[in-house]
Amino acid sequence: MARARFRRKPGYTIPTTRVSVIVISPDRKILLVRHRKGNRQYWVLPGGRLEYGETFEECAVREIKEETGLDVEVVRFLFLSEAIAPDRSRHIVNVYLKAKEIGGTLKVGNEPVLAGVDYIAIDELENVTLFPPVAEHILKNLSQGDPDGMEYLGNLWV
Repeated sequence: MARARFRRKPGYTIPTTRVSVIVISPDRKILLVRHRKGNRQYWVLPGGRLEYGETFEECAVREIKEETGLDVEVVRFLFLSEAIAPDRSRHIVNVYLKAKEIGGTLKVGNEPVLAGVDYIAIDELENVTLFPPVAEHILKNLSQGDPDGMEYLGNLWV
């Protein structure tokens, strides 16, 4: 079987790795961060780019602190997905971890893209614009009581 050949965009040689963190409060709310790009606003799971030499867990703890002011402890890995632009201009590998809040004070971080941070009721998750679109997978995972293993969700480019 012949392998598909893809052209790389000049200057891009490897995908970006983003760690996303799912934090559920005891009263069944999920921690989300609101991003703004131009006139658009949407929700994302807190997290960010994995830095060289940093573990997934270290990245999760750092990004949550930077974006939300909270301290967390990683519980387990949940999902893995990709986001590949149709024109192959961007390729992001998303790693989803579940964590629990262990301290800190909820506040919006200093990054210009951050427009807000809040705990949203799990029941409202399907009604918010969430990127990547993983609400269904989060709800499924919660209803199954943290099944063993890690699930690959495929290419979720929107």
